[in-house]
Amino acid sequence: MNNYKIDELREYIENSEVIKINGDLNIRLSKELLYNYESGLYDKRIENIIFAIDEIKSLNIIYPSNAKPVYYVYIVPDDRFVKLLNFPSNRSTKGGGKIVKCYDLDGFNSAYGVSSNIMMKQGVTNIMEKVNDIHELAHMVHNMFYSRDRYLCEGFAELFPFYILDYEKKFKQHREVILSLSENDILTVQELLELENKNKFAGSPLLPNASCSFDKAYISSYLFVKGCINIIEEKYKLNKYEAMYKFLEIVRNSKYCHQLLVFDIAKYLGVDNEDALKEKVIQYKAITNLLNEK
Repeated sequence: MNNYKIDELREYIENSEVIKINGDLNIRLSKELLYNYESGLYDKRIENIIFAIDEIKSLNIIYPSNAKPVYYVYIVPDDRFVKLLNFPSNRSTKGGGKIVKCYDLDGFNSAYGVSSNIMMKQGVTNIMEKVNDIHELAHMVHNMFYSRDRYLCEGFAELFPFYILDYEKKFKQHREVILSLSENDILTVQELLELENKNKFAGSPLLPNASCSFDKAYISSYLFVKGCINIIEEKYKLNKYEAMYKFLEIVRNSKYCHQLLVFDIAKYLGVDNEDALKEKVIQYKAITNLLNEK
């Protein structure tokens, strides 16, 4: 049986125009969309992405093999974004963005694929939008180390702005939601794995008309990863930046995924396997530490 399918995004990128914004950021888009860029319609979003890149650059992250990857944004037509980006149509058919494979050898392992209309940002950028931009770029960061299990990927992408870059202190609405969570609002890793397996990871917002940062699965993933970092800080006497690297090292060097990866993480944390997988001990550790953080 011939299961070969043409990679339409790859074809699109191969026939696209590349624009070097600066030493850190390149954009790819079709000739048809070039007019939008030249007319300044993407300027505000590009400015916001540069801001997010600068936030991440301030951490001086050392990538495997001491790589110096470039951030790529792939802008695609609105009428083709669902197909080109493999975007879930149950989320939107009007426009959106997600992490996709990067086809440029000087780039990160992944790129930010986005529909043209989402790039036409106007007006003032609020803190929710700033966090969301950093979240997307954080996916590129952790994909240089690992890309297994969605709860880990989304948890790290949330950890990056909220804990590592201190947006939890600035984004009071998010902090208030976390501190008001009921026990039923917090999902175990086992439950998160089951949601991913059913392709139902997202879709339980705790706040209407909000970003993914307020989805039950995303918050639970964030609390798990943050709890892991907090435990690493205490166990190994590290600051949060060093603990983040230790966490990336643990996951990158593990040969496991799914439940067994949880057990591998638990070993380094000194946490019982079942507590890590089926209980909320680590998540509540993150909440306790959040209450004590000034």
